[in-house]
Amino acid sequence: MGTVARRVMDSSQEAHATDALDAERYRHLFEHVQDAIVDFEFVDGEPIVRHVNDAFVELFGFERSALRGESLNDCIVPSWLVGESDCFDRRTAEGQGSRAVVDRRTDEGVKTVLYRGVPYAGGDRGFAIYTDLTDEIRQERQLAVLNRVLRHNLRTEVTVLTGHAETLLERAEDPAVREAAEEIRESALTLSRLGDEARDLETVLDADPDLEQASLPEVLRDAIGAVPLLTRAELEAEVAGTPDPLTGGHLDRALAALLDNAVRHSDAETPQVTVRARPTDTGGVAVTVADDGPGLPERERRLLVGDLDPTPLDHGEGLGLWLVRWIVTAYGGRIEYSERAAGGSAITLHLAAP
Repeated sequence: MGTVARRVMDSSQEAHATDALDAERYRHLFEHVQDAIVDFEFVDGEPIVRHVNDAFVELFGFERSALRGESLNDCIVPSWLVGESDCFDRRTAEGQGSRAVVDRRTDEGVKTVLYRGVPYAGGDRGFAIYTDLTDEIRQERQLAVLNRVLRHNLRTEVTVLTGHAETLLERAEDPAVREAAEEIRESALTLSRLGDEARDLETVLDADPDLEQASLPEVLRDAIGAVPLLTRAELEAEVAGTPDPLTGGHLDRALAALLDNAVRHSDAETPQVTVRARPTDTGGVAVTVADDGPGLPERERRLLVGDLDPTPLDHGEGLGLWLVRWIVTAYGGRIEYSERAAGGSAITLHLAAP
């Protein structure tokens, strides 16, 4: 046998060995991954089950022998979702992947799962991968209900406390009693504010991250209307003439949180607050809220600009600054903090523009 022939044979043996190793890796991954996986083949447009892993058997409750050769859709797709599964099948046959949260039938009833469709063999075959989300979604729904109940009860109790505090302030003559009543009222209002901030955070975190242009004058008007404390401050605003920033519809909440923070923590009889916007060199928009207050503590400052990640101990004076950070970063922006030479602080939101 010549040298060239031996090299061809050696190369062929190495290729077979590599193929065998790849096949073994595939089998090991297929059988041991924790997600349910089915390998199917299209026959006359219908996804026919060829192989399933143990996780699939455990999730859906079918025996392997009962599944092999059967239509995947007939086995696990509820009758009212046939149109949905047909759409996924067309995408797979066209060589396109799919990802969606769907309902699928199991031996324990319908469950909510995360579905991923992965085509191969030119779209003639595919993998369907399922992750059970039933418990997570049930917990999310229960928590959502619990949050609404807690916030409702909190508002009710705050109203009662505030009412009694106001009555004491009107009728009490003892300075000590009046001081106690004032502290009760302020604590009740703080609880109310925390409840509102928690609601805003939930709304922002659940929102669609798609960005649209927003009119800064309109955003600022909404923000000002949401901050009752501004009635005791002197506000100067210059936001016209700049490009409309790209936002997810909650920029007014971020500005309201900054305005509230600027007035709430000022010791001045009439706090001075300014809001100015300018175009940036990168084509975006910078919106600065400046005040004459004491500034932010070092740790809260670092949390706001993203130098630190928040922990359960980093609650500060409320949730407002967290809200600002999460809103701006969700829009692909950043936050800058600086101390003013004349005293006070300036917080700048850098936002993208079209």
